[in-house]
Amino acid sequence: MKIAYLITAYNNFTHLNRLIHALHDSNVVFFIHIDKKSTLPDTLPAMDNVVFIPRENVWWAGWSHVDAILRLLRCALRDGFDYYILISGTDYPLRPNAFLYEKLSGGGEFINITTEYAQEKPETRIKYYYFDGFDRRNSRSIKTVFFLLSERILRVFFQKKAYPFQHIYYGSTWWALSHDCIVYVLDQIDHNREYIQFFKTCWCPEELLFQTIIGNSPFFSKCTPNLTYTDWSSVPAPALINQNHVALFKNQIEFTGCYGTGTPFFARKFNDRSADIVESIERELRK
Repeated sequence: MKIAYLITAYNNFTHLNRLIHALHDSNVVFFIHIDKKSTLPDTLPAMDNVVFIPRENVWWAGWSHVDAILRLLRCALRDGFDYYILISGTDYPLRPNAFLYEKLSGGGEFINITTEYAQEKPETRIKYYYFDGFDRRNSRSIKTVFFLLSERILRVFFQKKAYPFQHIYYGSTWWALSHDCIVYVLDQIDHNREYIQFFKTCWCPEELLFQTIIGNSPFFSKCTPNLTYTDWSSVPAPALINQNHVALFKNQIEFTGCYGTGTPFFARKFNDRSADIVESIERELRK
């Protein structure tokens, strides 16, 4: 079982080292993109199976994150793997690595996917035009104010009246997809440039592009919920994983959400101060 871990990160590099060492094995390679806006630490993981791709600026909710993911995929695809697993640098495994290998050996695609619009993921995400290249969370920035105002004005005069797919699918950013599925997705992108033109101006296109291509393909019937647990009950969300979560994971393996029932292997999120939680996971769940 050859696995390519695709990791996007921009902070918490101490935890990134923990993550890589936890997942390290002879059959895996790590392909990592670190946001160009981030200040790098003095040391980063230096292993033969860790590949850093050229850094570009990544902006929350913009196409730039999809671009980083696609570049990670194309880099990994040159070597060919059985599975390509997209995770963030603030994830951590909950079970022994053998647990994941056994899960993947059954085949299928592990991705959250649905056709239903929801309150937190409304049709406005695709219907209107959104810009990339600015920090939309920084309300004090003149650049941010300008682009957000421009988006509001555009809504009055322009909206997308035709979509390039019969059905638009939504989901979560993180997934584990087979080699055949990834080849199919990239082929669809390469031969249908209007897909990029459409999703480039959507909100959070990393939660749309892969889901929509797969949802309109034969791979849809092979999809089950993704392998990442996230707690959205806190404010701000997602919640940092704590000892209460560890107790929950110890007593429960399957979790049911709006995408169905799944068995998570990863959890997010953690940070550089999560050493004690990671130690508990290693002692109580991964050993």
